[in-house]
Amino acid sequence: MLERKIWEFKSQTICTILGLTFDEKELVSVFKKLKLDQSRNAPYEMHGDLVQLCSTQNKASRQLDKLLKARFGQYEHDFKHIPQNEIYGYIENGNGNGNGNATMTGTVTGGINRIRGKNINKNKNGRNIPLSAFIWFAVRNKHEDIDEIEARVFATTHIFEHQASRFYDALRRSTTEGKPEDLLKNLSIALETSEKLQTKCDRLERKKKQLKADIETIQEDKSRINAALEVQKQLNRQLTSDLEKLGGEGTLNRITNMKKEINLLTSEVMCLTGQLLQKDQENCAIPDEESPATTISKQDPEVDTWDNVVDVDLNGMRVTYVGGVESLMPHYKDAVESIGGTFCYHCGRCIQGRKEIEGIVDKTDIIFCPVDINSHNACRYVKKACKIRDKPCYFLRSASLSMFIKGLEKHADETGVTA
Repeated sequence: MLERKIWEFKSQTICTILGLTFDEKELVSVFKKLKLDQSRNAPYEMHGDLVQLCSTQNKASRQLDKLLKARFGQYEHDFKHIPQNEIYGYIENGNGNGNGNATMTGTVTGGINRIRGKNINKNKNGRNIPLSAFIWFAVRNKHEDIDEIEARVFATTHIFEHQASRFYDALRRSTTEGKPEDLLKNLSIALETSEKLQTKCDRLERKKKQLKADIETIQEDKSRINAALEVQKQLNRQLTSDLEKLGGEGTLNRITNMKKEINLLTSEVMCLTGQLLQKDQENCAIPDEESPATTISKQDPEVDTWDNVVDVDLNGMRVTYVGGVESLMPHYKDAVESIGGTFCYHCGRCIQGRKEIEGIVDKTDIIFCPVDINSHNACRYVKKACKIRDKPCYFLRSASLSMFIKGLEKHADETGVTA
């Protein structure tokens, strides 16, 4: 069908389309775009001037016709399959059935539905189709019944205007502050805010359920941990009781030292056993007449070491041995006294602290201190006291008798003390 231009519409149709399409702010923009006289700046004056311009064909009406065609072009596909003489039925009813007349209640309900995003005049893409678009496509094309269509459209929209005026008046009288048109805007904002809050509320409710489940899980874990902790406490109390019966923490230190002594004594026993076996073999061997000295040419290293120390004379020097194996103390003493020294012994347990070691260092000439069987404090106190008093001090790797004899030999080599 051939399209009609806006100046071919009836004046009341032009007035309705322009009034529904452009609000006060858009009227100013349209006047600037069409370069029209803006000396009459009241909204009703600008609207009247625009309606009058569009009643005839001129440059402004042609531009405005193109502007409206472009504006309503986005809805053209929605009206393609609707007969032109049936479009006004949608306008009358507002629900797409084309039956019945709109009422005041229906207008208010439709406005609230549009606010809630449930506009009944939506296309298949979910876009709201404005009333001005319905009117535009109802009268745009030429039709044999165009006069009747325009009359029906005007009659329907005219009743809408009265309903809108009464609705506006009701809002005006019920609104204490602000403009009545702001009420729908505020209601729209409130409903959008309510939907957002409901979404947040649902999300928080899900988080609340998750937190409850997590709390229940944590409580179950806590109960299991408390039960296991109570069992562990009972075991600790039992172990503490058993340890007190054995003599307390000092028993553990004594057991450790005794283990070290046992290991050292075991190594000494093995060494002495080897020496006895070697001597037994030497005594049982038959000497050769031609070389009688060959059977005694092999001697034990301990014997060689002792022979070297026998040549040393300590001339009554006091030798103190701190720590070591208490069961070897008689052998330590014999070794020192055999070369003219006086032997003193200290177990290494510093009951009286640093002063006890300092008193021993003051009364002695040489100190030997094994590091494997000794207390850490004893070694530290001995080292510091000897350094201050310039006393010779030897820290032995082990508390064996052979290591002690080597320490005596080392002292003799460093000081040149000989018999």
